Amino acid sequence: MTAATDSTTRQAQDYLAAVEHELADLPTEDRSALLEDLAQHLDALAAEDDDRPVAVRLGPPAAYAADLRSAAGLPARGGVARAASLGMRERLDAVLATPAGRRIVPAAREVGRLLGELRPAWWVLRGYLVVLLPCLHELDGVSDFPVPAPLDNHLLGAVLVVAAVAGSVALGRRRMPRPLGLLVAASGVVVLLFTFVAWDRSEVSRGTYLGAAGTSPPEHAIGEYPLLSRYGPVTDVLPYAADGTPLEGALLYDQDGRPLQVGFQEWWADRCVRVLEQPLAADGVPVPHSFPQSYELLGLDVDIHSVPVSPGQCATDLPRPHVPLPVFPAESATD
Repeated sequence: MTAATDSTTRQAQDYLAAVEHELADLPTEDRSALLEDLAQHLDALAAEDDDRPVAVRLGPPAAYAADLRSAAGLPARGGVARAASLGMRERLDAVLATPAGRRIVPAAREVGRLLGELRPAWWVLRGYLVVLLPCLHELDGVSDFPVPAPLDNHLLGAVLVVAAVAGSVALGRRRMPRPLGLLVAASGVVVLLFTFVAWDRSEVSRGTYLGAAGTSPPEHAIGEYPLLSRYGPVTDVLPYAADGTPLEGALLYDQDGRPLQVGFQEWWADRCVRVLEQPLAADGVPVPHSFPQSYELLGLDVDIHSVPVSPGQCATDLPRPHVPLPVFPAESATD
């Protein structure tokens, strides 16, 4: 008799566990209430004189669990998510039925219509940004706006922009599967965000080149760049004699006898790190504000952006740029 009782108890526990598995998608409170009723029912069955298995007496656990759901007014298995979705839809419909909601719907439709009309403009902008974004990371990125200049070539940039815009428009007009369309849209958003970041870090946004950025230089140049021209900050002065001979070690002063000061040269065409090397006077004291400015290559393994330097990248000699010099008329001969 004890063996039979143990077998019945084990069957009841297995049956209870199987029904609990069928009710696993229900909230904890609803599931606990149903299982409590089932446990009481199983205790009552154990007291009866019936040797049939529990699954035979009550039916399969899945069917019994379905009956419990139906009797309690709960959704069938797998219908909880649908019921929650329907509940959200009902709440949304209730909100939209209010006076404020009735004003939201037309406004949302107008916004959607406007976004649809702006899609071609976005296609054009997306193609342009694909070419502009790499150029903004260059040290002289200001020269790449508004026409990008990859490899310092504006003609190449214009050709690439036309090709990129044509490809972007063709891609936008094409019907694509939804996953691929979402991937393309996400890629466009990433390009836009990275462009904002690159623009914020570029020379244009920082105003390093005021003339190219389209703004007027301040009336009083102070701080990092004490001397400005209409084209941007002055970082060096290259003096020449009247006959075109380059001058070295020239000391220049303003109208009040103050030494002329220029900004520090922070970037170079080769992107290598350099420091200002001032000439020394006879007593060994450095002579500041001596022109042209002389910079010494540090020979580091990384450039000014902490990127490893490739062999031969750094120029040891920095020749003067070619500049046109005025031609002075010869003095007229006197009689």
